[in-house]
Amino acid sequence: MRNILLILLLCTCAVAGAQKQTAPFLLEIGQGQKLAWEGELAAGTPLSTLDWAWSAQNACFVEPRKEFYTGNNVFYRTEIPKYSTMVIRLTPKDKNDNISLYAYSGSGESLPPELYGCVSCEADFQMDRHVIGRKRPGYVRQVELRAVNRPYPITIGVVGANGLSTGAYTLEISVVRNR
Repeated sequence: MRNILLILLLCTCAVAGAQKQTAPFLLEIGQGQKLAWEGELAAGTPLSTLDWAWSAQNACFVEPRKEFYTGNNVFYRTEIPKYSTMVIRLTPKDKNDNISLYAYSGSGESLPPELYGCVSCEADFQMDRHVIGRKRPGYVRQVELRAVNRPYPITIGVVGANGLSTGAYTLEISVVRNR
């Protein structure tokens, strides 16, 4: 009987550990601070559609780049203080993992694909060729968002390219005053 209970307990823990993300991970960061977070694409799920990304109300990335956003999406939520610039950097643990990044401000609690409008959205993905002036390695993704007169909620999406569903990464966020 004790062995059966132990097996049931282990199975329950294994199932609980394998559950997919149902809400964004909440991250708290203030002006002048830096934060690093370890993540795994396996915690997310693919989106049913990417139409939201190239709508005029969001303008995150263009339809011809959709292959870079077809894998599992892992979401994070934070807030940018007023008069601030937030820099979000994504570094895959394995340099061969093709992981993309996007982040948007505004929109309250909305998550893609039910994102019908935001204040601003930025995205970064693997470039097909070298970008002049880009000093970071080709596998590192980075976006910047700004706030002026008021704070905004920020949603960050980490997503595998070409259907990638697993891959460890580090997400770094820094916030500096811009006024």
